[in-house]
Amino acid sequence: QIMTEYGLWSKAKWDHVRENIDSKIIHKENELVGDTTHYYGHSVFKTIEYTDSKGKEKKKSQSKTTKKCRCEDPVNCPHPWELADEGAGTIVKAHNRYIWGHKASILGLPLQGIPIDAVAVSDAATHDGETIHPHVVRLFENLPQVVPWIDTVLYDGAADSQGLKDKFDKDFNIRLRASLNPRRRKPVTANLPRGMEKVTPYGTLFCSADYEMDYKGMRYESEKFIYHASLDDNGCSVCLSCEQKSTCCRLSKKGRVVTLPFSVLPHIDPKDPPMARRFKAMMTHRPSVERMIKRLKCDLSDDRLKKRGNAAFQAYLDKTMIAFHILLRQ
Repeated sequence: QIMTEYGLWSKAKWDHVRENIDSKIIHKENELVGDTTHYYGHSVFKTIEYTDSKGKEKKKSQSKTTKKCRCEDPVNCPHPWELADEGAGTIVKAHNRYIWGHKASILGLPLQGIPIDAVAVSDAATHDGETIHPHVVRLFENLPQVVPWIDTVLYDGAADSQGLKDKFDKDFNIRLRASLNPRRRKPVTANLPRGMEKVTPYGTLFCSADYEMDYKGMRYESEKFIYHASLDDNGCSVCLSCEQKSTCCRLSKKGRVVTLPFSVLPHIDPKDPPMARRFKAMMTHRPSVERMIKRLKCDLSDDRLKKRGNAAFQAYLDKTMIAFHILLRQ
């Protein structure tokens, strides 16, 4: 209890991480990868109604309230009511799939697969995109020797926000790269070049013969994306044997080349399009955080908590991280 209340587990965790960095067990990497994960809460919730700042009636879930005192008449005693499981909330995992529990934010080095921090989110209902920036601030404050390493942070579509990317660039001078979040955008089928069927919200172009066009680059002067017909197993353009060649690219000998204006895909950043090979290659490192979460949550601990409150949850994460970094030295 003393270790938990005074944050001594966290101090011990940082000491173990620093020791592994100083002894070269953890090597320098230029990328930092992050994600969140949930732990099932050791409590129950109730739904309350409240009025927001705009005067609208809303509902939310929170843990039951209790008093920590031992007064004979707790109902009428002057001590304040407190949440029995502070920090727990309703976590939305998918459509109509909700989990009552706590949320943790994980940061690690993708190439080595090593988590270097795990922090309890103050409110489990917080959107994932709101957790990454304060977590990076916390990491750099506690591990200043890591700051010169990092030039890129990889995250999922929850962080696909230009405002958040600008904030990372301004505060840390590092690039935030996130999986594209099209935000309910639908495929574009109108006003496309001849022979083209649709372009998906992710920038993938399909022709009328249902072949996927290869993204090749862009022309900044004319503000257009460039696509080229894909190749078959023999290394030849699929256009040469296509039944629709006469109406699509009758005179072409090397396959169809198509350009799309930037305005067709306004949500895609031309400076860093998700269709580009370099973007796809870098984002292949992001799933390594899932393996870090698996090691912390499944191999070294359990996803079902046995104590309540964010302080106890943070201690639980810290002890798991301590175990991981001790084993890393063996």
